[in-house]
Amino acid sequence: MTPPERCTVTLISNTQETTSFVCPSKISILRAAKNAGLELSAGCMQGRCYTCRSQLLEGTVVNSRSLSRYATVDPADLGNGRILLCSVTPTTDVIVAPEGPWESSVDQSQARDHTSTGSS
Repeated sequence: MTPPERCTVTLISNTQETTSFVCPSKISILRAAKNAGLELSAGCMQGRCYTCRSQLLEGTVVNSRSLSRYATVDPADLGNGRILLCSVTPTTDVIVAPEGPWESSVDQSQARDHTSTGSS
């Protein structure tokens, strides 16, 4: 089965408003969030520092890059439903609870419009 060209990623938190954005295939969730105007906690962007560790609550993801030589586990399966947003891409719509906070650099209604239509 071929993964869809785009999946919806929903970020949830007990302390922040839920937000959603579109993640194109072959793009990491972290990169798609940045493209949608969101800044999530991140460090090395190579799956080494675990700063972007998140809980996958619903849906499926796969590793989107070659494992770093420093990686000791698959970023798509750290155990207990944890994933690394910098190194995974969704294969279905997903709901994710990042362990760190996120900030929006744009009005989220504009970000949703931008990502859902693919326009600039």
